[in-house]
Amino acid sequence: MNPDPSGSGQPTLVILVLPSVAGVTVALQGELDMVTASWLRQELDQVFAEPGRKRLILDLSGLTFCDSSGLGAMIGAYNQVQQTGGQIALVGAQERLRSLLVRTGLDRILPHYPTLAEAESAFTPPPPTPDI
Repeated sequence: MNPDPSGSGQPTLVILVLPSVAGVTVALQGELDMVTASWLRQELDQVFAEPGRKRLILDLSGLTFCDSSGLGAMIGAYNQVQQTGGQIALVGAQERLRSLLVRTGLDRILPHYPTLAEAESAFTPPPPTPDI
C-alpha cells in the first residue's frame, strides 16, 4: 500500500506485485495520476531490478482514474520492457481508459486483453507439436 500525500488517511493508489505464469503482474487499484505515477515508476524499477524479469502484465481493472502522467508511467514500463527484450500487456482497462489508449495511439504498442488468462496465454508459447 502506498502513503496518501493528501493526508486523508486513504491511499489513492494501491500497487500489488504478483507472480504470474507469464512473468510478473502488477495490479493497480485506485487513481493513477501526477502524484501516484511516480509510485508506479519506483515499483517497476524494483520489479525490473530482479534478474530475468522480461514479461510484465499491468492489471488495470482496479483503476478508477488515469491521466497523462499515468499514461507516461505505462510508456515508461514499455520502455523498460523493451530494454530487456521482453513483452508487456495491459489487462482489464475500463472503457474510458481503453478509449484514451486508442485516441493516443498507445493501443498499438501496449496490447490490451480483457482477462489475465488471455494476456498470460499471449506470452506463453504454444506447446511443441510432436514429430510424426
